[in-house]
Amino acid sequence: MKIKPWNKQLVIFYTLVAVGIVGLIFIVRNYPLSHFDLNITREIQKQRVWDLTFFMEIISVFGNPIIAPLSIISAALFFFLTRRRREAYFFLAITLADLANIMVKILIQRPRPTMDDARILIRYSQTGFPSGHVVHYVVFFGFLLSLMLVGKKIALLGRVFVGSLSAFLIFTVSFSRIYLGAHWATDVIGGYLFGFIYLGVILNLYFKTSWLKLP
Repeated sequence: MKIKPWNKQLVIFYTLVAVGIVGLIFIVRNYPLSHFDLNITREIQKQRVWDLTFFMEIISVFGNPIIAPLSIISAALFFFLTRRRREAYFFLAITLADLANIMVKILIQRPRPTMDDARILIRYSQTGFPSGHVVHYVVFFGFLLSLMLVGKKIALLGRVFVGSLSAFLIFTVSFSRIYLGAHWATDVIGGYLFGFIYLGVILNLYFKTSWLKLP
């Protein structure tokens, strides 16, 4: 059976991501505190003219333990009530990605930054790798962004606003987590890698089952 060119690209992409994840896991397990992480944290946390703490906390709010599941439920309910039930069910499936990420955290057991190495502006009891906020943002807002790109029936202004906001949050949450002292840069990178794998699975199922009419 021949592999289509598009499928070949996906295989190569996921292979590279998998290799990146394995490499990162090796690094964070054997070198939990590296000069790479320290230098990036110190650079991002440098004192500036304005205190960015409140702004960074706002960016991270959608990944909080209470807000994250509420955002999933709210999005699913919105699409369900607007008669787009397939999208609603796929939003609910994002919960599986968040749960899977918790399991990875438990397995890796990578310590978060401490006050000896960084300014800690927000505290968490869970381990750090990969960043759960980054994973959630990539999967949740990545799926939302994808819907805005293909949702021709949605008003253009709404698509541009929601899509732009989603892309902005996916990008800036990385700086937010490091600035607040919640994660190292390698935690954030791991979050993006795991997040894109989860998002890829969801999008692959979503577009491959576009013919499926769920009740």
